[in-house]
Amino acid sequence: MNLATLQSQFAKALHYQTSGEDCGITADQFSADERIQIYRNNFIISLSEVLSATYPMVEALVGEACFTQIARQHVLSHPLTEGHVTHYGKGFNKTIKQFDQVMSYAPYCAEVARFEWCLDVTRQTHCNARTTENLIPLADLAHVNESQQPNLVFHLRAGCSGFDSNYAVFDLFHAIQSQQLEQLNINQPQQGVMAYQRDQVVCYKLTPQAFRVLCALENKLSLGEMPKVMLDELNHITALSLIDGFTIKEM
Repeated sequence: MNLATLQSQFAKALHYQTSGEDCGITADQFSADERIQIYRNNFIISLSEVLSATYPMVEALVGEACFTQIARQHVLSHPLTEGHVTHYGKGFNKTIKQFDQVMSYAPYCAEVARFEWCLDVTRQTHCNARTTENLIPLADLAHVNESQQPNLVFHLRAGCSGFDSNYAVFDLFHAIQSQQLEQLNINQPQQGVMAYQRDQVVCYKLTPQAFRVLCALENKLSLGEMPKVMLDELNHITALSLIDGFTIKEM
């Protein structure tokens, strides 16, 4: 068996798709399958710990025992495709939806998982971002001619992204952090923004109007391309330190 075949068989065995014998494991006082089971257990536990670190809100909502079962299902149905676990965990919300009892008891859990994955992506994007040297600092806005102002395009900081939900996930995020869940009403729509600031990911709840402004900024619309009624909320977005700088679009 060449190395590539051995690696492929071993990966399949970790996901119960083939046996220990097919990996060339020699049996003695333990069978080949008993030996591969040791690797399986360690593999599942290790990736489950990655999921636990990525989805602490979900684990807090469903409990450790339930989370362990969901994580195991995800690990076995979503093979690790890279040599590192930095990006592992995508699609966990879809795995949660396979558990009818969880969705019946807490139908918002899958949405909370989608929220937490976006938090993780925000962190990853910030850490991998390159410095954008062609942006003009906000301090230079005073030097922009009035005729050019409609062509201004404000750029959000790396990793900054909007999130829209049918549940109050932003309130839940802050309630879990403060351990004050009593007054939380999870069954209400909410929208907001995630950003990496002061060495951590922060979340800000936004009004529907402010969220539309944020979406316009994500789509790189100029001031002249935004409805005037939206511009009143631009100062709010700026005050949250979400904008990295601006450019002037050529018309």
